[in-house]
Amino acid sequence: MSEKINELIPEILEIIKTLENKNEEIKLNEIAKELKVSINDIEKAINIAIKDGLIRKIDNSLKLTEKGLEITQYHREKYLHEKIHHSFFNSIAKIFEGKIKDWRKHWRYKHGMDDESLNEFYKEIKSLEGRIEDALPLTNLHQGEKGIIVFIFGGKGAVRRLAEMGLTPGTEIKIIKEAPFHGPIEICVRGTFLAIGRGMASRIFIKKVKENE
Repeated sequence: MSEKINELIPEILEIIKTLENKNEEIKLNEIAKELKVSINDIEKAINIAIKDGLIRKIDNSLKLTEKGLEITQYHREKYLHEKIHHSFFNSIAKIFEGKIKDWRKHWRYKHGMDDESLNEFYKEIKSLEGRIEDALPLTNLHQGEKGIIVFIFGGKGAVRRLAEMGLTPGTEIKIIKEAPFHGPIEICVRGTFLAIGRGMASRIFIKKVKENE
């Protein structure tokens, strides 16, 4: 049970951060509903987070501490790293990497991201509203499904090429057709039809648009 509670903490921190940025009231029952757990579990997790110095109470409200913000950032980068390492060979490489302490250094030297790309990347993931778990690689969408681009993971050249194609954060994208055998994906962006390889598509992170939205 304690492991389950501890696993909730980073996601709770993300939700509190979003509500704090929006100046919205933090309601534990709403957090419990979003995470699909009991309010009792939420209360336990928050009490642990307060004890560990991740959250502080101010005027009956909850605020993230600097340590809490650091944990949130680490959680987001770890999630993205796991999503990017989706193939078998990348998963093997991840095992040998061990626990990553300096993410910026890792992104730079292991994934070839330059300072300009990293600065933009960090700006986008820090400003992301809600939980990082809501961000998925474009390859997770299927024919007919839509998503909103939240950020693009890659070097300056790749990001620029995609921007020239109209693929920028905040843009809606729709999957038109998926080629078999991991072939390219046909998409529609700003009324234009494009085909992009799955390797590049896996580095475009989106928030899925539900049919009723």
